[in-house]
Amino acid sequence: MDSIPFEKVSVSEAKAVLDEELRAKQEKNWEHLRRLLGPADLNLQEQTYNWLLTLPTEIWPLWLIKHFPRIANRFAEVWGQRSACEKLFVGLLLDQRGTRKGFPVEVSREIMALKLYFDEDAASVARQPTTW
Repeated sequence: MDSIPFEKVSVSEAKAVLDEELRAKQEKNWEHLRRLLGPADLNLQEQTYNWLLTLPTEIWPLWLIKHFPRIANRFAEVWGQRSACEKLFVGLLLDQRGTRKGFPVEVSREIMALKLYFDEDAASVARQPTTW
């Protein structure tokens, strides 16, 4: 029977190698998991223009619609669906993968302004008395 070759290493070195291998297995290449962009993702849809017209002009997300029309289109789709819109905000504002670069500052500010407006609108609807 042949002997198994090995190299003496410290426990911390062995742990570092194993941790790196585990991290490499866990990290996903999100670029390959994204769906391909279609024409509707590259341009604003009519629904998005209509959604923008419902917002106060001071919070229009101009950087967002210019640089990320797909996300603006998604906001227009879910704006009237409270839970779906909340989920979109969470997905955009919180890094759940740990590897995101994040949005440019201007876009982040616009998304936060939309979130504040969305929350304010939800609060005002909740305060309205119910008429029977």
